[in-house]
Amino acid sequence: MNMGKKRSRSSESAGESALRLLAIRDHSREEIRSKLQAKGFGAEEIERVLRDLVARGILDDFRYAQRLALSLTEEKLLGPQRIRQKLFQRGIPANLAQEAIEKAEETLAASERLQKVLRMKLQGRNLGQVLPKEKKQLVNYLRQRGFLWEDIWEAFQEAGALEEE
Repeated sequence: MNMGKKRSRSSESAGESALRLLAIRDHSREEIRSKLQAKGFGAEEIERVLRDLVARGILDDFRYAQRLALSLTEEKLLGPQRIRQKLFQRGIPANLAQEAIEKAEETLAASERLQKVLRMKLQGRNLGQVLPKEKKQLVNYLRQRGFLWEDIWEAFQEAGALEEE
């Protein structure tokens, strides 16, 4: 029995609590585990609930990772590094995160997202006319969004914005 912590909803079971959380939005297995632990449920009970939810197809880390990666790809226009970080923060295992990122890349490649973000940031200006300080800020912004150096370099080269300095 769970004697260490008092549950906030004493009449609610771990299974009911997990289903309530999943009714609000998708969660990863680790997110559900963490939230149930915070509510004071015991480790054995949590594991039983997680196994049951997975067996019933209600909880699926891969499906969740794919949806999240696709959303971050299409709506947020994030780069692969940032998407990987977001998936990791949600408790998605590395192998599932990689598969989800690869699947999302098929929908909208990182290079295309990078070009879209560049166009939005430049607001119609030509990259070749941007001051070096602004280029550096733009590169930093793109890195923070999770784009790889190689992709940024290639995009800047294609735009004719790189000079030997």
